[in-house]
Amino acid sequence: MTTPSREIELKFLLDADAAAAVLAALPPGETVVADMVAIYFDTSDHRLRRNGFGLRVRRTGESRIQTLKAALGDDGGRDEWEWPVEADTPDVALLATTPAALPAGVALVPLFTVTSRRTLRMVETDGALIELVIDDARVEAGGRRETFLELELELKAGEAAALTTLAARLSRVAALTPTDLSKAGRGFRLLGAGSQI
Repeated sequence: MTTPSREIELKFLLDADAAAAVLAALPPGETVVADMVAIYFDTSDHRLRRNGFGLRVRRTGESRIQTLKAALGDDGGRDEWEWPVEADTPDVALLATTPAALPAGVALVPLFTVTSRRTLRMVETDGALIELVIDDARVEAGGRRETFLELELELKAGEAAALTTLAARLSRVAALTPTDLSKAGRGFRLLGAGSQI
């Protein structure tokens, strides 16, 4: 079975002024801005979501990545599996080596789309490397639409305590509202299917 990576992150909602304050408070570094479109998939009866998984294909320029994410664990992290793919639709065969394997003949359907303008900075602090992301995003599902601005701090190397320390430092310069609602959760909520994923 394919070994997942472990995603450990903190997530916050913020407004445009807070986003600007967060970026201004960071040490000098390269800022990367990219436009992304992610399409989320499941079976018609939401089998993946019911089993604690979210599946998407995200396109950035000409690059496409298929990502399977598990629900949050007790430690606040989640397992994820990623593969480069050639199309905007998932390769179902890739799921066969994960706990989300589907029976033969089960089809996946697109459920909702998340469009984001992502601002990314890598931050070195307290012996850790943290990916700081601000997503100015829109989710569209079932004829409904929701916009949101979100800050994510994801641990890339080092101790998880550095996430909390950085978040506390940033909360002194910007109003940050903690959230554990994922983008997949937002999409399913718009579909009226609950928000847990």
